[in-house]
Amino acid sequence: MSVVWRPEIGAVMPDPGAVLLSCFPSAGLAPTVAGHYILQVLKLPRIGTFASEDLPPLAVIMGGRVNPPVRAYGTKDLVLVLSEFPLLPGLITPLATAIIGAATQLKVGRILGLEGVVPHPADAADDTENVPPEEMVWYAGSGTPSQLPAEYKAAGVRTMSDGVIGGVSGALLVEGLTATIPVGALLVSATDAGYPDHRAAAKLIEVIDQALPHVRIDTGPLRTQAEMIERALRAAAKSREPAPLAGPSPDNAPIYQ
Repeated sequence: MSVVWRPEIGAVMPDPGAVLLSCFPSAGLAPTVAGHYILQVLKLPRIGTFASEDLPPLAVIMGGRVNPPVRAYGTKDLVLVLSEFPLLPGLITPLATAIIGAATQLKVGRILGLEGVVPHPADAADDTENVPPEEMVWYAGSGTPSQLPAEYKAAGVRTMSDGVIGGVSGALLVEGLTATIPVGALLVSATDAGYPDHRAAAKLIEVIDQALPHVRIDTGPLRTQAEMIERALRAAAKSREPAPLAGPSPDNAPIYQ
């Protein structure tokens, strides 16, 4: 399997040193939701696509425009690689290689894979007892194990000392061991209950917003959406509760006296 990077004809490419964000489906769809929100808020134009005969024959229609399953958007400071579809295992490493190749061609300054994870990555060195799950973000990088970039530390990100990272982010980290561009991954604790975790997506964006000075995105609407989803789920669960019994009867007497 092979994947080819195809720059968009006539597109304005990012300046050297831009940051590349990789957003593919994982727990809670947090990276995909975050990617779509960044795309919408910043109004990023499409600057290229990743093509392969082994990608699903699907077209994504956005704003009346046809898009392939995997594409890239960007401005002078930011590149966003986005897909809504999980990939065949055999495509993951070739795609990671193609992303790093495109990043090298575009002279990107760093690559960041965004991931939602369940359960939380284990890290005995971190005291997370008093931190709500949706506020927990970890960083893993292809460089020195103990090296947590200062900008992520200032944003409250923890170092992931033990764990397994799969998908495109995991492949990017492995490919990054021999790449000339720094490669890292941000992992947010997300729910995987069958619906998108907007709160986890908002947390990813807030870390990016704080760590990257040129990115400024208000996540208020995303958090509002998360609250609306949670209220709707609670209401749906309550509507399925059995009605209370009118009174005691021999048939519903307690089993244990």
